[in-house]
Amino acid sequence: MKHIILWLCLLLCGFAHVRGELPYRHVQVLKGVDDHHVMFTVAEKDPFGLIWLVSGGELYRYDGVHVVPFAKLYEEKLPFDEVQTIAIDPWGRIWLNTRNGMLVFDLTTWRFCFNEHFVEGLTEKKALEFCQAENGFFVATQSGEVWQIDEYRKTLLFSFTVDKRKGRHTVGNLFTADNDGLWLAVSGNLYGYDRHQKKHQVVHIPLEIDDCIEDLLPLKGGVLIRNYRDGYYIYDGSFRLTSIRSAKEHDFTNWNHWGFVEGNRVMLFNNHGQYMELARDTTLTVLKKGYHRLAEHVLYKRLNAWRQFGDEWLLATDQGLYAVFPSSFSFDYVEYGTARGMFRQNDSYYFGGYGFLHRMPLQGSVAEYRKAPEKNYYAAYTQHRDTAYVALESGFLGQMVKGRLSILQPIVSPQYAHKFSDLGYCLSPYKGTTLLVGTSNGIWQYDIKTNQVMPLLDIAGVFFSGGKRILSIRYLGGKLTYSTEDGYYLFDGSRHKKRYPEGKQQLMIYDHLTDQGVEYLATKGRGIVMLTDSGSRTISMQEGLGSNTIYQLFAVQGTLFAGTHRGLSLITDSRIFNYRTNDGLPFEEFNHQAIFYDTAANRLFMGGIGGYVFFNPSDLLKAATQKDAIPEPRIAALHVGLKGNRYKHYYAADLLRDTIVLTEDALTFNMDFARPDFYRHGYDVLYKIDPLMDGFQQMASSGQITLVGLRPGEYKVHVRILPNNGGVEKTWTWLLKKQPTFFETQGFYALVLLSITGIITLIVLQRAKRIKDEKLLRKQISRDLHDEVGGLLTGISMQADLLLLDSARDKQSSATSIGQYSREAVQMMDDIIWAIDARNNDQGNLQERMEYLASQMLEPQGIRLLFDTSTKTDRKIPQVVRQNTYLLFKEILHNISKHARAEWVSISIHIDTKSLVMEVRNNGAQNLPRENTRRKGHGTRNMETRARQMNGNLSSVQENGEYRVLLTVNLRNIKWTI
Repeated sequence: MKHIILWLCLLLCGFAHVRGELPYRHVQVLKGVDDHHVMFTVAEKDPFGLIWLVSGGELYRYDGVHVVPFAKLYEEKLPFDEVQTIAIDPWGRIWLNTRNGMLVFDLTTWRFCFNEHFVEGLTEKKALEFCQAENGFFVATQSGEVWQIDEYRKTLLFSFTVDKRKGRHTVGNLFTADNDGLWLAVSGNLYGYDRHQKKHQVVHIPLEIDDCIEDLLPLKGGVLIRNYRDGYYIYDGSFRLTSIRSAKEHDFTNWNHWGFVEGNRVMLFNNHGQYMELARDTTLTVLKKGYHRLAEHVLYKRLNAWRQFGDEWLLATDQGLYAVFPSSFSFDYVEYGTARGMFRQNDSYYFGGYGFLHRMPLQGSVAEYRKAPEKNYYAAYTQHRDTAYVALESGFLGQMVKGRLSILQPIVSPQYAHKFSDLGYCLSPYKGTTLLVGTSNGIWQYDIKTNQVMPLLDIAGVFFSGGKRILSIRYLGGKLTYSTEDGYYLFDGSRHKKRYPEGKQQLMIYDHLTDQGVEYLATKGRGIVMLTDSGSRTISMQEGLGSNTIYQLFAVQGTLFAGTHRGLSLITDSRIFNYRTNDGLPFEEFNHQAIFYDTAANRLFMGGIGGYVFFNPSDLLKAATQKDAIPEPRIAALHVGLKGNRYKHYYAADLLRDTIVLTEDALTFNMDFARPDFYRHGYDVLYKIDPLMDGFQQMASSGQITLVGLRPGEYKVHVRILPNNGGVEKTWTWLLKKQPTFFETQGFYALVLLSITGIITLIVLQRAKRIKDEKLLRKQISRDLHDEVGGLLTGISMQADLLLLDSARDKQSSATSIGQYSREAVQMMDDIIWAIDARNNDQGNLQERMEYLASQMLEPQGIRLLFDTSTKTDRKIPQVVRQNTYLLFKEILHNISKHARAEWVSISIHIDTKSLVMEVRNNGAQNLPRENTRRKGHGTRNMETRARQMNGNLSSVQENGEYRVLLTVNLRNIKWTI
C-alpha cells in the first residue's frame, strides 16, 4: 500500500513551521558482523569514536572500516568466554559483564584492570545494569549494591534487595541517572538516590505497573515510568498515569516502546511517524508535535538495546546496528514512488510518475488522483493557474483544467503521420499559442488553438531532430536549445548545430539550463558541463560533486541545485555541498528530469526514486554553509614488521599519539586509520608523507597507510579530510621517527671516515716507502753493476792489455779468461734485468730461475743438487720479495761455489698465502780452508740488506758439518704493489 509519511503542521501553521519538527533520522551503520551474523545484543561508543559491539556472546570493534573481534585485537589469552553486555565509562574503560563476573579493560593502556582501587572487589560480581550521567558512571550489581565509579576510586551509594525470581531483561533501561539523582527499578521496588543530599529512598511499585514496566526516564522532581500496556506513569512521591497513553492495550510493540531525554526535553516517538517533545519535569508540558522518519521496525520490532552518546543513539537490533541522530536539514518529503513531472494547480500539487497521478493539497497528505486515467505522466507545463498540459508516455498530451484531465487527440497531417511519436518526454512554450513537445522521435509543434501537430523544421524544411530522443527542451530569447542521447543542440529558427560535445562524440545529456550567461548541462558520466563564450569546463566528483551522473538542474539566486545519481548537490561560489541519506535526504537516486519550482511558496521540488523532496532553496543553502565540523581521523592500530619475521601490533591509545617512534629493527610499518561517524558525515580521506611524496593522494578503502623499507630519520604523515558537504578541509599531522642502527648513526659514519683516513694515510706512507725502496733498488742496481759487472769488465780489459804487452805469455790462457769474463758479465746483466721485470712475479718463474741458476753454478763443479719446492696459493709474489729473494739466493750459491768444498747442496722453497720460506743447506762446512778469501763483511751486509728490504728474517747456522741459511718472509705483514 502506497502512502506518504508527511508530517502535518499545527492547524494555524504553515510548512515553514513544520520543517523544524523533524529533527531526527536513522541510518543503518552495520548490517551485521558478516553476511550470516546480523544480530547485535548491545553497542557502545568509546571516547575515541570507535563502536564496540556484542554479537553471539563475542566482543567486536568497529572503526568505521572493519569489524574486528576483540580476540584478534588482544594478543594474550582472554580471561572470559562469553560477554552478556558492556558499558564504557568516560575514561575510556570497557566494563564487560560476563557469565563469570565483571571485567574492566582499559583502552588507553590496552590491558585488563584487576588491582586498581576503582575495580577492586567488583570483578568477583556480576552487573545488573550500568548507567551514566554527564558527570558520573554507575554500576548496579546482582548482589544488591549501587556503586559510583570515578577515575581512580569507587564509592558505595546504597544497597538494595534482589529477587532473582523477578528478574527480566528489558529493551529499555531500568537503571537511569542524571546530574541530580539515580533511579533503579528492581524486584518490584523503585529506588531513588539524591546525589546532592546523598540519601536514598525506596518505594514499592504497584503490581499493575511493575508487570509491564519497560523503561525509566529521569525528570526534574521525579521519574517517568514507561509501561508498555498502559502508557507513561510519573512518580513524584506517588504513582499516577499521565495523559500519554497507549493506543492499544497489552501490546508489547506499541509506540511507547522508545523515548529518551535530552537537556530539558523528553522526546517520544510514536508509530505512524508521530513525534512529541515534552518538558522534562513532572508537568510534561507539550512543547512540540510533529512527525519523525524513523522506521518502526528500528524503534521496537527488532530492538535489543539502545544507548545514548551525546546527540546520537545506537540501536542494536536483530537485523544490524542503527544510529539515530539529528538531521542536518529537515527535508519535506512526498513519498509515492518514482517521480516524474509535477505542477501546481490552484491549491494542490500534482505529481507525475508511473501509474496514477498523485495529488497533495498545500496542507495535507498525498493520495492517488483517480479522476485522471492511469498513465505514465512524464512532464508538465502550467499555462494558467487552473490550466496545465502534461506529456504522456502514450497519448502525446493531456490537458488538466481545474482538476480534470482530458487526453488530447492531436491532428497529424498524413505527410508526417509515419514519423509521429506519441511518447512525450518534455514540454516548453514556443511562439504564440504553440507548445514544443520533445518525444522519442524528435521535437513536435502543437498548436493549442487548432490541435494541429507537425514536426519542427529548419529553414530548408528538414525535420532536423528526427530520430532523436529528446530529453530536455528550452525556448528562450528566440533560441531553442535541447538535449538528446548524443549531445546538446542549438536551433536559432533557421539552422541547428551541435553545441556539445564537439564532432562525432556522443554524450547523453539529461537536462540543461542557462543562468547568468552560462549554459549548464547535466550529463551521464561527465558531471556538470559549463559552456561559456570562452569554452567549456567540467564539474565532476573530483571537484566534490556527489556523482558524475546528473539528471536534473535548477538555478536560483546564483546557486545551482543538481539531482544526481548519489544525492543532491549544491554549487555556489565555487563551493560544492552534497546531501545524502546520512544528511537527512530520504533517498539518494534522482533518476529522471523531475523538478519544479513553486514561485508562490518559494519551494523547490526535486524528484527521485522515492517521490519528491521539497524545501526553501535559501534555507537549504544556509543550512549547508553552517554544517558541523567532521570528526578528526584517528589511528585505530599500528602494525610493525621487525627483522626475523616478527610483528608487533599496537592498539593502546597511549601509543597512538602524535609522535610515533619506531625501533631500529623495524622493516615495515602500517597505520590503520579509523573513520568515526562516517555514516553521519560523508568525507574523503587523503594522505601525504613528507619527504617521500610530492602531493596528497586518496587513501585506500581499507584505511591503511603502508611503508616498506623505511630509512632512519623523521617523517611527517599528513591526513587531509575533504567533506562531501562543502565544509572546510582540514589536515592533521603525525610525526614518525625511525631509530637508526649502529651502522646508520653519526658515530658509525665518523668511525668509517676515520678508517678511510687511516687507510689513505697508510697508502700514502706505503707509496712513499715504495718510492724510497725504488731509490734504494736503483742504488743497489748501480752498486751491483759497479761491483759485479764492472769487476768483470776490468778483468777483460786487463787480459787484453796483457795480450798486447807480454807477447811471450800464453795467449791462449788470456783469451780463455776474456771469454769467461764476458759470459759472466752477460749472465750478470741478464739476472739483474730479470730481477727488476714485474712480469716475472709468478711463483713458477722464480722457482725455474732458481733451479736454472743452481744447475749452472753448481753442477759444473761436480756438486750434487737437491731441489724441493711446494706452492699452496695462486697469488703472485711481490716484486720486491721476488727480486731480493733471487739475488740473495744467487749470493748464497756464489759463496758456496767459491768458498765451500761441498759435495751436495739442498735447496727448498715453500710458498703459501702467509709466507715464503727458503732454506739452503750444504756439507762444505767441514772442508772449509783455513784462510777464507771471501769478502766476508761486504757479502754479509748485502744479504742482510736484501732481507730487510723484504721485512724478512735471515739466519745462518753451522753445525754437524753442515752450513744452513734460512730466509723467512711474512707476506701478510707487508703491502706491496705487484
